[in-house]
Amino acid sequence: MKKLKFEHYFLIAIAALTAFTIYLSWSSPFSKAVRNGERINAILIGTDWVDYARHSDTLMFVSYDPKTRFLDVISIPRDTHFSPKGYNFRKINEVFAYHFHTKHSDRFACMELRAAVEELFQNRVKIPYHFEIDYRGFKNFIDLIGGVTIDIDEPMNYDDNWGKLHIHFLPGRRHLDGQNSLEYVRFRATPAADIGRIARQQRFLRCVLAKIKNPMVLFRFPQAVSSALKDIDTNLTLWDLTAGALELKDLNMKNIRLAQLPGRMHGTYWEPDHENTAAMLDKIFPSSGTIVASGPKVRVEVWNASGRPGLAEKISWVLRQDGYDVTDWGNYSTIQKKTVIKDLTDNLRAAQKISEIIQCGEVIERYDNKRFADISIEVGEDCVIGTGKDSKLKR
Repeated sequence: MKKLKFEHYFLIAIAALTAFTIYLSWSSPFSKAVRNGERINAILIGTDWVDYARHSDTLMFVSYDPKTRFLDVISIPRDTHFSPKGYNFRKINEVFAYHFHTKHSDRFACMELRAAVEELFQNRVKIPYHFEIDYRGFKNFIDLIGGVTIDIDEPMNYDDNWGKLHIHFLPGRRHLDGQNSLEYVRFRATPAADIGRIARQQRFLRCVLAKIKNPMVLFRFPQAVSSALKDIDTNLTLWDLTAGALELKDLNMKNIRLAQLPGRMHGTYWEPDHENTAAMLDKIFPSSGTIVASGPKVRVEVWNASGRPGLAEKISWVLRQDGYDVTDWGNYSTIQKKTVIKDLTDNLRAAQKISEIIQCGEVIERYDNKRFADISIEVGEDCVIGTGKDSKLKR
């Protein structure tokens, strides 16, 4: 009789964990929703303590469709203007702080913040779940899943002696432990401030989701969550969270749409664009299926942020050869390391195809149906077109 190899024992353990998780969470509303193919909506809240007060430093709306296995994430800037009737709030991040101060309860503050996001979304979406984690819990969780490897685009330097926060990263690929990860997602000392921080947080979230898909990490997931429970508040059970992680293990990373609440900076506020927000939510609900437009129907604008003369025109030519309608091109106002491809009208697959054609580009959702384009490309220094390394692009 042959002895079982380690891989066999490991697969048996994963199968046992899956069966046990399904058994324990079978009757929960969360698991029923997954089984019935119903969308699951929640908010992720990252909290901190500042001047002896609790604040929501990071806020994300997440929505998962089990039928199509699409995951939508909408980051909400903490300076988003929010002034509901009956309160003196000016920004969305004051909601959690106020309700925590009045009740000294994380659960109550999370419930009120869920209601606030529903109101911000013009009550188009019901949000039954929340997951709140503080700095200590975040660090512990990242350490327990073995850290995260990420590409850092630019030097990150910030010192706050009073707040005991010191951030120093050089560009390049780096493996971050819990403390380094916290520094990375908190950093906002750039001209883009919180909007730039959102882009880094979304990039980090994508890396965490990819890490959780690893079977070894997945096996440790219940331990990682349970070890951080004292620093977490959620109305999901441990087995709901584990069932969610098991569900996401088969998630195609191309089926993740990372968006940001539409709007613009106005003074110290992020002023929401309610028309674009409504249009974005209409794209997500009730169906999350992505409509893929054919090449000639996709309008593209190309902006050269690489500092290399003529690059926007070269890329425009390449895309036109593939049938895309390049409506505008020119030079960008600043130089940037990485190419960014912004999907402006929920045309994710077309944006991903463009990334393949030009052999670079991080695809993000930035919904804006008021611009005369479906996709906007900011070409960074990483673009290989015109460098002699773009043999696949030569006609």
